[in-house]
Amino acid sequence: MIDHVFPADQKQLNMVMTQLKSLGRLTDDLHFLSLASAGQLTLQMGVLNLESVLNERLAWLKPQLEAAGMSVSLEAEGEFYYVGDESRLGQVFNIIIENMLRYCARGDCMQICMSRSERGIELTFQDFGPGVAEDYLPHIFERFTRGERSRARDSGGSGLGLSIAKEICVAHHGRITASQPPEKGLLIAINFPIMDSDG
Repeated sequence: MIDHVFPADQKQLNMVMTQLKSLGRLTDDLHFLSLASAGQLTLQMGVLNLESVLNERLAWLKPQLEAAGMSVSLEAEGEFYYVGDESRLGQVFNIIIENMLRYCARGDCMQICMSRSERGIELTFQDFGPGVAEDYLPHIFERFTRGERSRARDSGGSGLGLSIAKEICVAHHGRITASQPPEKGLLIAINFPIMDSDG
């Protein structure tokens, strides 16, 4: 626009703003991962209700879910209180749901289950879309990886989301895994150990 190659109109300005926002998100994500790698990630720990945090994120993402025609069912028995960073754990839920939106076809469904055992709390997120390629699955939590079926290039994905989710889970002494169920789709499971307020 400065060189008068493109007109300085609203459409071009909006495109520039979109690119700047994408670069800003990428910078923030890389900064987060560098802190995590250096063991410098700071968490704001407190007692929270995981089901409430998840419902808040589902409400926030409702327009995207409706636009994709995706239905979501949440199965949770009892109350799931946990000591963690509410904002960061909410970020994990956002990343997983948005990731599934990128891989699923219109009209698919997502099942979320929360359960408790002697070892801790487990959350599973399962969709029934086409899944991911077998050779991609072992690398799904690595940085800058995206499956061929992902629409991330159209939706601004950087390939850092799931690696960020993994680092947040690890910082909570938890574990996140991905698998492909026999009935197709993708299943992401998170396991959090029972922790007291002193960590």
